Amino acid sequence: MTLQNDLQAAFGFLNQGRFKQALKQSKAGMKRHKSQPDFPNIAGISLSGLGKHREAVPHFKKALALAPGFHDARKNLAQTLLFLQQGETAMKLLDRVLADLPADQGALYLKAQAQLVQNDPEAAIATASGALARDGKQPRMLRLRAMAWKNLGDEKAALEDYQATLRLNPDDVDALTNISLPLARLMRQDEATEAAHKAVALAPDNLEARRRLASQLISNGETEAARAQCLAILDLDPKDSQVLEMLARLNSREQNAELLPVAQKALKAAPPRSLDRANVSFALARISDQSGDKHAFAAHNDEANACMAAQNPYDYEDSERQFSRIMAAFPEVIRPADTAPDGPRPIYVVGMPRSGTTLTETVIGLHPEVFPLGERGVPAFLLHPYLDKDQEFTPSAARNFAAEDISRLPEMPAGTAAYVDKMPDNYRLLGHLLTAYPNARFVHLCRDPRDVALSIWRGYFSGSSLTYAYDLKAMAHRFNLYGRLMRHWRQVMPGRIHDLRYESLVSDIESESRKLAEFCGLDWVADMAHPERHKGQVLTLSNTQVRQAAHSRSVGKWEKYADVLAPFIDGLDPEVWSEIKG
Repeated sequence: MTLQNDLQAAFGFLNQGRFKQALKQSKAGMKRHKSQPDFPNIAGISLSGLGKHREAVPHFKKALALAPGFHDARKNLAQTLLFLQQGETAMKLLDRVLADLPADQGALYLKAQAQLVQNDPEAAIATASGALARDGKQPRMLRLRAMAWKNLGDEKAALEDYQATLRLNPDDVDALTNISLPLARLMRQDEATEAAHKAVALAPDNLEARRRLASQLISNGETEAARAQCLAILDLDPKDSQVLEMLARLNSREQNAELLPVAQKALKAAPPRSLDRANVSFALARISDQSGDKHAFAAHNDEANACMAAQNPYDYEDSERQFSRIMAAFPEVIRPADTAPDGPRPIYVVGMPRSGTTLTETVIGLHPEVFPLGERGVPAFLLHPYLDKDQEFTPSAARNFAAEDISRLPEMPAGTAAYVDKMPDNYRLLGHLLTAYPNARFVHLCRDPRDVALSIWRGYFSGSSLTYAYDLKAMAHRFNLYGRLMRHWRQVMPGRIHDLRYESLVSDIESESRKLAEFCGLDWVADMAHPERHKGQVLTLSNTQVRQAAHSRSVGKWEKYADVLAPFIDGLDPEVWSEIKG
């Protein structure tokens, strides 16, 4: 065959997405036309399309060796390196392309991608904004910038970029899928659900769209509809580990008995210490727990957490430094700003994850003048420089923080007197928050740490923000830091923190909700004693429990698993946890 015929055949298969055939054709072309760089380039693209990114790299390098000015191959190599999370090496390749072709939109897109891989969303935004200034009609660049805004905790900016994408193409499935979460976090529940439904209607085989819809339906309390989406995903991919974990949480005992062989088969296919193995093991732990098999539950749960710990190891020294820095920044009684910012006052519900923060937010949020916002990541994003650096939180810094924080709040109904932010980890920020918001209220959930640890150990937390959750010794270390910090806040914030015992709340919710209302400056209403009346979305692991009447079934549950929790219990500092270690 001639060179032209070989190239046409290889490109034809590639354009059809028939990567195996394109690879075979390109390898034959390499043998017949040894100096032609297009064939190794096509081979690299084909291997990458088959998910064999490491095998693709030598082919792109061969193409560049044959033609050093072949920038398409250089961009393909950069993209493949980004799949392999090698952002720095990819950036060097892209800088060379942009030195010759500064307006190359493909290279600019990959550069912004590389900056995200290098955990520099500000740089990614700058690169994407420069490219969009030249040509604003670039859907993938808008979607990438939206992702960068999301990484910075700016849901409103992310939403604007997804909306701009949908103005270019109202049927953009990726944008519809991704816009759903910022809409949900901005409390636009119906729009979030509608966007996810539309994405699935346009692309029924798109697993990411169905996962997002299932998650939103769970948040809405539509359990059966969520199960239907999960089952549809399993029909498309029986080894989808994310949906197996999700479905195991939704299923009854009988339904999980049917799911068991599917999960066992998926476990065999999951690589060791992978996220897939973690997901499937969490699902099997849930199934075993429901069936009363404590031994299997512990084994699967240990496996799941070991996989997560391997992916996201806990940094003991960094945690020590951060907590010491926080306490050193507020050595004396805190003097808040003289005047409070305009608008609804914040009520912060804090504590360790799974300590009852969602239930407490629901109780307060059932007041007609209160707007519950769930877990806002914005304060922690904005205060990051003050947590991880020795940057002074001056009065000017406090004002700037409050202004930016308020600008990112969602719209609230007329007559809203207060909003609730129930991000548990905000316990680290109490000094900064009181300085910026003198009218803020702080509710701290106190719960037996052994019950909290069990609940954390049984749950799946995505991302890398709760790395201590996957190792019982690390969990004890973090609990000790948390306990010491809360003791410090009580000393420098006298009378500003309401310590609410979870056990008291679930045993006498009316009495405790009355105390909560008084502390928050609200007139108590009867709905506050009935969290099961909550109709809004819940974006946390507690999304199913919170729609039940308050109960004490989980109090003292740790005793059944005392042997499993032994590394955690033994690691608790008796000085901090004297009530259980005395």
